[in-house]
Amino acid sequence: MRAVFASFLLFIASSCTPVGGSDEIERLEMRLSGWSSLDIVIDNEGNGRYTDSEPFPDGTTGRFKLTQGQLTEVRASLQTYREQSVPFSEESAMEFIERTCPTGVPYVTDAGAFYARWVTANYDSHYLADFGCDHERLADRNGKLRRIIEGLPIPIDW
Repeated sequence: MRAVFASFLLFIASSCTPVGGSDEIERLEMRLSGWSSLDIVIDNEGNGRYTDSEPFPDGTTGRFKLTQGQLTEVRASLQTYREQSVPFSEESAMEFIERTCPTGVPYVTDAGAFYARWVTANYDSHYLADFGCDHERLADRNGKLRRIIEGLPIPIDW
């Protein structure tokens, strides 16, 4: 799982950061990982596409459309995490890949993770929540992040 997540972050790190324009979110990228992974990209008009790694080996891809109200709701539900995000760079992506749970904090393996990236014309930031690190204390946060993804009109089995 870590290798797949690392590959995803490095792929994103190699893309260009937009310059100039407004602070309207042009693209929202999310990944829910665990035993499988679900990658989602939503543009500023609510057009979404997803790639689910299941069924193996080829996975499933598709598209969906959010109304402006739904798009606003998704963005609002992620606002707390956006405020905790850090500027996107190769260094911050590598830090996410190499990050470990602090010493003495409970950790479980294979709990999965949530990743989000907000791209505007002037700013590019990202956020990572490792569901295995301090999983009991952060259970509410982890559940909220999963429900955000589950609430999208993506026809997959949860």
